[in-house]
Formats: sequence, structure tokens, C-alpha cells
Amino acid sequence: MPGSASSRRAVLFIFVTVLIDSIGFGLIPPVMPQLIVELTGLGLGSAAAYGGWLAFAHAVVQFF
Repeated sequence: MPGSASSRRAVLFIFVTVLIDSIGFGLIPPVMPQLIVELTGLGLGSAAAYGGWLAFAHAVVQFF
């Protein structure tokens, strides 16, 4: 049945999962450069390079 309670619960579960994922993805990028600077002890330019490689690796993994 298309409007059953279990179907609505499944859609709600998927929605909440995607929402949490989106919130997490929106919180990390603004903080990531400063975290990389603190962890590596290098300058902001090097942190940007590390951040770029991390974003690239994330995109590759998401593709596969």
C-alpha cells in the first residue's frame, strides 16, 4: 500500500539521515583549514593544499 505507516517511517528515516549528513558536511569545511593548521603546524597555504587533497580524496571515494 503506497501510504502505509511503514512506508512513511522509511521515508522519514531516509530524510533524517540525509539531513544529518548535510549538516555535518556544512559544518566541517569552514573549520577544516584552522584544524589542519593546528594539527600540522604549517601555514595556511599548506593547510589549503592539504584541504584540497582531502576534498579530492573524498570526491574519489564518493565516486566509487
